[in-house]
Amino acid sequence: MRPTFRNIDARDCGAGRRLVRRWVAAVATCLFLGGFAPAAAQDEPAADSAALGEVPIFSRGDLSYRPGRGLRHESLGLVLGGFTNLKLESTDESGEELTLDLLNFFLIFDYFERLRGVADLQLKDVVAWDRDRSGVHDFAFDVRRLFADLTVSDEVRVRVGTFLTPIGYWNLILAPPLTWTTEAPLIAEETFFEQTTTGAMVHGTVGALGGRVGYAVFGHFLDPLESDPDLKPADHAGGLRLTYDRGPSWSVGASFQSAETDNVWSHLGAVHGVWQQGRFASQVEAYVEDIHLEGVQWGGYLQGVVEVVEPFSLVARYEHLAPPSNQNSVHTFTFGGVYRPLPFMALKAEYRFGDRGLTGEDLDGFFFSFTTFF
Repeated sequence: MRPTFRNIDARDCGAGRRLVRRWVAAVATCLFLGGFAPAAAQDEPAADSAALGEVPIFSRGDLSYRPGRGLRHESLGLVLGGFTNLKLESTDESGEELTLDLLNFFLIFDYFERLRGVADLQLKDVVAWDRDRSGVHDFAFDVRRLFADLTVSDEVRVRVGTFLTPIGYWNLILAPPLTWTTEAPLIAEETFFEQTTTGAMVHGTVGALGGRVGYAVFGHFLDPLESDPDLKPADHAGGLRLTYDRGPSWSVGASFQSAETDNVWSHLGAVHGVWQQGRFASQVEAYVEDIHLEGVQWGGYLQGVVEVVEPFSLVARYEHLAPPSNQNSVHTFTFGGVYRPLPFMALKAEYRFGDRGLTGEDLDGFFFSFTTFF
């Protein structure tokens, strides 16, 4: 069974008072967060924060530890690191819930100049507290990434194993400390394709037209390492991703994938763009998928970020989902703020609301998180 849109339940969207309350909550969130921004920015000089991730706070022989960059053994070429994500959400239907949402461990082996190995082991929903349960342990263990990467040159690299599927932009962001919101866009939550591919990929970059052109050709032809009942990858899949980067200011890209599951084919196309200038940044991404006998589904989002005062930023995002067949489209809005006391750490708060809900998931609510590399 390939990933598709979940059934959508219509809500009473005609009530003007409820819509007004949603917008008031969104504006109040931004004003509340913005009110704390100047004081928070003065707590510690930016130079000190940046230096903390660069200078080892522990060093003995070949061992050294840099916060946010992990523990490294120089002579063995081994790095042990990871990240964690603590999440608090409050929704009308589910109430309040606090979870240790993610706990990931990285093991990186780069002893050889041209060969690198990466293992990314993930614990999800490690422990949760809500109004009905306290300290419930119901976590899942995943081998998120496990691959070897051989560098032939900057233009040609070969990767074999389990790796992030190179489609779009959001799916290739490694961890929550690198994102601007607690909640990912709906189209990025395994709606159109599996987040990881088990197989092989040839990728690289080449200078062209005053920038860098990147490519990735990949194929899925191996079974996942773990047996996860929630994970049903395609029997066979292959695709291509092309990007053009013009320095740090902007980047655009396009992706395509064909996949076959139980003799049913689907074809997916995606485009993305990223722009940054001074204190302003924006990000856009869209997917469209044609599923045999089911029709076309598509979706996208537009996200904007403005740095109010370092290291505090405001973020806003609009999303649109259009499922196949006769299901109604979904529109959502997210407004929030991000405080980054250190380059590898983030505190996020946001309010999200939509005109419809997804079965089993309440879109409307407040979401908070603390996330950091270690």
